[in-house]
Amino acid sequence: MKVRVHYLGPVRVRLNKKEEEINVPEKTSLLDLLRNLSDTYGEWFRREVLEDDEKNIRQGMVITVNGIALGQLGGLAARLKEGDEVMLLPFFAGGG
Repeated sequence: MKVRVHYLGPVRVRLNKKEEEINVPEKTSLLDLLRNLSDTYGEWFRREVLEDDEKNIRQGMVITVNGIALGQLGGLAARLKEGDEVMLLPFFAGGG
């Protein structure tokens, strides 16, 4: 099945792309997808997105599926479906 992954912030800059379509097996979890992307893009991607235990997302990273925050979906165990839109976005600090 196909899912679309959107990148923002440092990940987008490093990959030099804002989105891509990924083929994943049926019943793939969000964690499975992130591990797959980490295997594809390397250790820097894993450090940017996942905590060292690979069971949580890194502090400062927000992940949504179809515009719904990860916490409302059951966390990284949430199963993806055909056509899902996954967005990786870092928190932005601002002010001055």
